[in-house]
Amino acid sequence: MAKAPATSTARRDDGLWILALVRNPVRTADSALRVTVSLVPATVEALRSIPRLVTAMERLTPAIEAAQGSLDHLDRLGTFIAEELPETQDQLEQLRGQLTTTATRIAELGPQLVAVTGVNRALNDSIKLLARGLGVVQGTTDKLSSILDRLPDVRRPKAEP
Repeated sequence: MAKAPATSTARRDDGLWILALVRNPVRTADSALRVTVSLVPATVEALRSIPRLVTAMERLTPAIEAAQGSLDHLDRLGTFIAEELPETQDQLEQLRGQLTTTATRIAELGPQLVAVTGVNRALNDSIKLLARGLGVVQGTTDKLSSILDRLPDVRRPKAEP
């Protein structure tokens, strides 16, 4: 069975109330008063809670404003990321290419570095030999100098004019 629309139900309830009022006015008035009296405490309590609701709303206002600020910030951040991410992706791809090129160059330099290392070792060995030889030459020079110092001073006479 199909339900009647809400407006027809409301009309029917109004009709029933009017019919009850006409048939038994005292009982209908008594019921209406009882319902009204029972609603008064709830209405008073609701009215008394309004200041507490206002206070609560006043406390919530800064939090709501902060949340709105956060949402605005997130929106700007999302826009920035959406605009910059493709560019960043391109930059990362370029950087990857440069790193690959650099790694290839370093790999090509490997054999040359090994050769240079061999040359450096040979040069170090030569320097060590030269240092030893220089020490021997220094010692020999010192001995010759002391021998020459003991010899009498023999100079050739100067030619007279």
